[in-house]
Amino acid sequence: MKREIKIGALVVQPGEKKYGPLKIATRHDGSDIYVPLMIVNGASDGPVLNISSGCHGDEYEGGEAIRRAYHALNPKQLAGALLGVPIMNPLAFEAGYRLSPTDHLNLNRTFPGKERGFYTERLAYVYLNEIVKRSDCVADLHGGGNIMTLAPMVIYRDLGGEALAKQAYDLARSTGFEWFWKSGGGWTGPVVIEAQKAGIPAVTVEVEGEGRNRERVIRKFEQMIDTMLKFYQMVEGAPALPEKVNHFEGTFMHTTTGGLYHQTADVLAHVKQGQVVATVSNYFGEVQEEIQAPYDGVVMSQRTFGGVEPGGWTLMVGKIV
Repeated sequence: MKREIKIGALVVQPGEKKYGPLKIATRHDGSDIYVPLMIVNGASDGPVLNISSGCHGDEYEGGEAIRRAYHALNPKQLAGALLGVPIMNPLAFEAGYRLSPTDHLNLNRTFPGKERGFYTERLAYVYLNEIVKRSDCVADLHGGGNIMTLAPMVIYRDLGGEALAKQAYDLARSTGFEWFWKSGGGWTGPVVIEAQKAGIPAVTVEVEGEGRNRERVIRKFEQMIDTMLKFYQMVEGAPALPEKVNHFEGTFMHTTTGGLYHQTADVLAHVKQGQVVATVSNYFGEVQEEIQAPYDGVVMSQRTFGGVEPGGWTLMVGKIV
């Protein structure tokens, strides 16, 4: 039987949709810092799908797609529920910055957070326990932020046993994307890892970036959300799934020197092991470092920010598996 959804002060009955704030903390002036939560509670039974964006404050297009999906959905024709969060980290969003400006922590490396900790730790704790753990599946939308663009891809992990790994893979399939990044870089602290530790299948979705809010990218995320809803039979219609998907492994390469960055291999270009795919030059245009492909593969990202710090991210070459 369908039940009401209550998160924070927001109460949504079956067949209703509402949006409102989930309070995280209080500013100096007494105003609330809150996560904007948009809930569509369907009239019939089905999965609870949490789709979020804005974990990093310089990634915008996924959030706009979530807002559009909320306004377009008719709760009386929805099976299950959508828990949409267009801006997971409001202070980072206000600053237009990847990290939280109050404590300089990366929210996507901070989960499960702490009930009583720094602001970002508190944010992670509330978000995980109030929203993620009320969900049946989780999709966290990202992009390359201010410094890079990424090929459209979905990251899934085979954590938590065979059954949960299968559910995560099916969730990745539900996006309709063609490029699957297995295990995704080896980082600790993303919300999707903590979700799967709690037995909830979860994926990260990456599309382009560069700190923009472009219509064509928003539409890619809109199509993804529509495909997911149809895949899980939350709305009527057949999901638009690709005939085949490509699996790859790998992670971003780093510089050893700082300087002017220039990438010579475009996104989705096929490269050979040892091929120079980017260079780092000094102020005078003298090449100080060459970035070489570590193996035969496909370029999955492009750093478009012209400067790079010592040890900074360059690009990722995906190894097809």
